[in-house]
This record gives sequence, structure tokens and C-alpha cells, in this order.
Amino acid sequence: MSLQLSERPLLEAEAIQKRIAVLATEIGKEYPCDLLVGVLTGAFIFVADLVRQMNPDIKLAFVKAESYGCSDTSCGDVRFAGIEKLNVKDKRILVIDDILDTGHTLNALTKVMQDRGAISVKSCVLLDKPSRREAPFEADFKGFIIENLFAVGYGLDYAENYRALPAIYTLQEK
Repeated sequence: MSLQLSERPLLEAEAIQKRIAVLATEIGKEYPCDLLVGVLTGAFIFVADLVRQMNPDIKLAFVKAESYGCSDTSCGDVRFAGIEKLNVKDKRILVIDDILDTGHTLNALTKVMQDRGAISVKSCVLLDKPSRREAPFEADFKGFIIENLFAVGYGLDYAENYRALPAIYTLQEK
């Protein structure tokens, strides 16, 4: 299957930045977290933009999660790296990911944080694709709800390509 980038963005860069400002305000009012945990690699741009709009004293960490590899479908098996170094005991954690798709990654990561003694764990995603949900998980804070489209750009990739695009596009068959 050969894929090509859509001609126009699904979400313009300006719309993304406006929504991030609103999310930062919502999170600040509703959930005073102790530690923000970004999921690499897809969420790194989102995390950077979001954290700059939040409390400057908030602590930030990253974990690496992988379930896609170089494919366009999740294998369902989620692997984490870096989580063993995090001290989450007695902390309020906000996990930030680029996209909530099948729900396997955030469901597994939330359980790990809870098992390691976090007081509470909430989640924030830039994109939510509820039509693809397989695991029983809903994000607490959502940027945009999208249809079942393969989104790239603004940190999201396809086989490690397209991450640096400032807006979010879709990939379509040629």
C-alpha cells in the first residue's frame, strides 16, 4: 500500500496552539498535578507546548512506549522504557500522549503508575479517536476528537516520517 500526505491539514498549527492554551487552563484549574509524564516519541512537541503554558514549577519526565513499530496498526503489545526510573509514589500524575487510539498504551501506563503508588493518575491527549478503542480507557483532557484517519505531523509519525510538520495532516492511499 502506497500512502501520500493530504494536501491540506486536518488541523492547522494555529488551531492546535489555541486548543493547547485552553487545555493548559483546564488542567491548571481541575488537576494540580505533581508530575507530568510525556509519552515519547509522538507527544514530545505537544508536551513541550503544553508545559510552557502551565505552572513553571511542574516537574516533567518522559517514558518511551512502543506498540506500532514501523506499521500503521497497533500490535496491542505495549512496551515501556524509562518508567523504572520514575518516582511516582504519593504523587498526582498527568500522563500526556499524542493520540488515544486503541487505548492500550494509556490503559497500561496508567495501571503501572497506580501499581507504583501514585495518588492519582489522569491523562491528556492531543487527539482522541474513539471509533478505534479496544481497551476500556477515556482520557481526562482531550485536544481534538477525530475520525478514524491516520494522522501525522506535530510529533505524530508514520514509520518515523512527518513528525516535524507544524500542523496535523492525514495519510491517504495514492
